Amino acid sequence: MSAVDKLIKEALAEDVGDGDLTSESLFPGKVKARGKLIANEEGVLAGLPIFKRVFELVDKNITFEPRATDGMALAGGQLVARISGPAVSVLRAERTALNFLQLLSGIASQTAKFANAVKGTKTRILDTRRTTPGLRFLEKYAVEVGGGVSVQKGLADRLVVTESHLALSEGVPNIVRQLRKAHPGKRIELTVTNMQELDQALMSKVNVLLLENFPPGQVRQAIALVQGRAKVEITGKVGLDNARAYALAGVDYISVSQLTQSVKAFDFSFRVSR
Repeated sequence: MSAVDKLIKEALAEDVGDGDLTSESLFPGKVKARGKLIANEEGVLAGLPIFKRVFELVDKNITFEPRATDGMALAGGQLVARISGPAVSVLRAERTALNFLQLLSGIASQTAKFANAVKGTKTRILDTRRTTPGLRFLEKYAVEVGGGVSVQKGLADRLVVTESHLALSEGVPNIVRQLRKAHPGKRIELTVTNMQELDQALMSKVNVLLLENFPPGQVRQAIALVQGRAKVEITGKVGLDNARAYALAGVDYISVSQLTQSVKAFDFSFRVSR
C-alpha cells in the first residue's frame, strides 16, 4: 500500500467510522449524485490527485472529470472538477477529499505569494520542518507546487546546527570539528544569532549560514562580510512584508515556517445535485 493510500484510509476511518448514518438512511437505493468542485478564491491548486484518490478508494464506480491540474492558478468561481456516482459514496468521500485539497492548495497558494515577493532576485523560498505530523510529505509537495523548494524531509537529511545545539555545546569551532569528524565531507549548515557567531562560523568554514532574526540592514553587513564564502539563508520571523527586503539584501535562501504552519485552508465548495 502506498503512503498516500494508507493516509487516505486512515482519514476515511476517522471520519466515516462504522458508516454514514444519515446518508445511508436517506439514500439506501441507487440514488445518484453529481458534484461540482468550485474554487471560491484566487490561488494555486495542489492536491487534486489526492482528492480524486479519496473518491476512488471509497467507490470505484465514482467517475471523476478534472478541469484543472496541480500548479494551475485558480480564479474565484472556477470549476475545478466534476464528480458523479452513488450518492452514499459521494457523500462519504467528500469531506475527507476536501480536507486534503483545501490544506494543500492553501500551502501552495501561500508559497506562491512568497515566491512572487522575491521574483526577479536570486533568492529561493524554502520550507521548514514545521509541518502537520504525518502529513509532511504531502505538505512539502504542495510547497514545490507553489514555487518553493523543499529541502529537508527529516533530521537524517542534513547537518543543521540550531540555536538549541549551540546552547548545549561548547562553541561554534567545537561543533564544526565534531560534525566534520562524524560526517567527513558533508555540508554543514549553522545558525548564527549575532555577528560574533558569524565570524566564528566563517573561520570554521561552514557551508551555509542561517541568519536567525537578523534585520535586513544587518543582513547587508553580513553579506559584505561573508563575501561569497558560504551560502546565506534567512530564518526566523519572515513575512510577506519583509521577504523582498531580505532578497534585495542578497541572501540565497529564505526559510519560511508560514508556508506550512497555521496556513489558511483554501476556500473550495463542493456542490451536489441529483
